[in-house]
Amino acid sequence: MKYAIISDIHGNYPALKIVIEDALKNGAQYFLFVGDYCISVPWPGEVVDAIRAMDNAHVVRGNEENYLNIPDGPDAQFDISRWSKHTLSDVQKKWLNDLPFRLDFSCEDVDIHMAHSSEVFIGDAENGEFSTYKIALRYKDRCISHEEFQNDIQHELRQNKELKQQLEGIPSGVYIFGHTHSQWHLQMGNHWFINPGSCGIPLDCTEFGAPYTLLTVENGMVMLEEQRIKYDVDSLIKKVKSTEQYEKVPVWSEVIFREWLTGHEKVMFFLKYAEEYAQRIGDERRPFAHGTWEEAFREWYNTNLKNLACPK
Repeated sequence: MKYAIISDIHGNYPALKIVIEDALKNGAQYFLFVGDYCISVPWPGEVVDAIRAMDNAHVVRGNEENYLNIPDGPDAQFDISRWSKHTLSDVQKKWLNDLPFRLDFSCEDVDIHMAHSSEVFIGDAENGEFSTYKIALRYKDRCISHEEFQNDIQHELRQNKELKQQLEGIPSGVYIFGHTHSQWHLQMGNHWFINPGSCGIPLDCTEFGAPYTLLTVENGMVMLEEQRIKYDVDSLIKKVKSTEQYEKVPVWSEVIFREWLTGHEKVMFFLKYAEEYAQRIGDERRPFAHGTWEEAFREWYNTNLKNLACPK
């Protein structure tokens, strides 16, 4: 059986479409979706409908699905979540809310385990050193190769004490997760760990594209192929700018553009900047009010626009 593993689409239907097409060309028979289907890019409904229409898929819930339940309010900080929520139909939202947080199944006597975050399986081993924020700090403004990232995370994890301890308590098999928007894999004995990266917003400081991973289980053997489909980031940004999301939620959309253009985490850095700005002007309202949010972004944008490290 050949599986296509896809995670962290975040409403980026153009990326999902080319990944599904590529996976089918590569012989994928089944699809494994590992969470975060909406919020940040303007096509959450299309993403949900595409996955719901599949009868050959296992699907688990991500953390972003929780943000679709945020109530309406006067702040700007969660406008992106509210916009996504109001764009989705009641049927689509119910489907997302009803998704399981974890799935476990077997293929040819190989046990396969799915959850959105590696924390479910290996504690803080990955997130402690390779969260999106820490990856950005690690590589600063450099654009690295996938090989360099893969070598770095494999080297660190093979020495990680927590991972070694966690391995003693979990059965052998394949463990699939996403969340950190970084594509990597690791085999330690009879344990395989797979993060397919973010289909919609890759943040592993490498070149722009839509990553996913192919998993083949055959005659009890496990084989992996990492894929990253190139497509045009300028065309994608232009398309987003023509949508209602960009009209209604321009600040968040522009921060996502910075992430696409650099391959680096920017949301957390902007939130940190917004906090510093709010304290500087004496605004204690949290979540951030519209005026504070927008003015903080203008300052941050002018300061950080030049830091476009990775090639398009």
